[in-house]
Amino acid sequence: MRILIVEDEPLHADRFEMLALQMGYEVVGICDNAFDALDCFHRSHPDLLLLDIQLRGDTDGIQLAERLRQAREVPVIFITSMQDDETFARARRTGPAAFILKPFDLLQLQRAIELAVSGLARSAAPNDFEHTDLLLPDCLFIKVREKLEKVSFDDILFIESEGRYAMLHTVASRKFAIRIPLADLEAKLPPDRFARIHRGYLIHLKWLQSVDLHDMLVKVKDRDLPLGKSFRDAVLERLDQL
Repeated sequence: MRILIVEDEPLHADRFEMLALQMGYEVVGICDNAFDALDCFHRSHPDLLLLDIQLRGDTDGIQLAERLRQAREVPVIFITSMQDDETFARARRTGPAAFILKPFDLLQLQRAIELAVSGLARSAAPNDFEHTDLLLPDCLFIKVREKLEKVSFDDILFIESEGRYAMLHTVASRKFAIRIPLADLEAKLPPDRFARIHRGYLIHLKWLQSVDLHDMLVKVKDRDLPLGKSFRDAVLERLDQL
């Protein structure tokens, strides 16, 4: 997950960066004012914002959050040492995912990040995965140890059935297990991108290289996978549609 930190106190900014990196997340930028934050937001496309309410310059964190939401929906976690009702009311109107009061610790940050991503997933679509795995329109967030790993749909080569689990194989040769049967996961994925080739395999059509009808194999980025007889006609029909 890619995180943008907007914090004008260097000690707090360094601590947020240290904790985010400790959890295994990528920090795409650290800014101390709204102008630089806007530029970094559009250049780096973060998945999450850690945003201090008090910033240098004329634009505070609440005003910045309003401007960023007009450009793209992204979870915002507000950071503040202010506890007055007026500030809280202003911030709440922007629809933040969570608040963190200074001082903070690793557990507070970890829980706030998970709440933020969970809220985004709930707003996108109903989700009946394990409570730790989340489905969004273009990606999955999968709980790996103590962090949420973002897996873009376009980074998935194929998905293999492992009983009650679905095993995702990615372009980067990584594997992720999701506690959901393959058929149930297939129903949630965009049908224009994925195709079932076998009762035990689902592929991303972007990476399909060839279909061998003699040996009943499908080549997906140099990986040979079985083509089930009952799925052959549907796969060929999908090829005609591409």
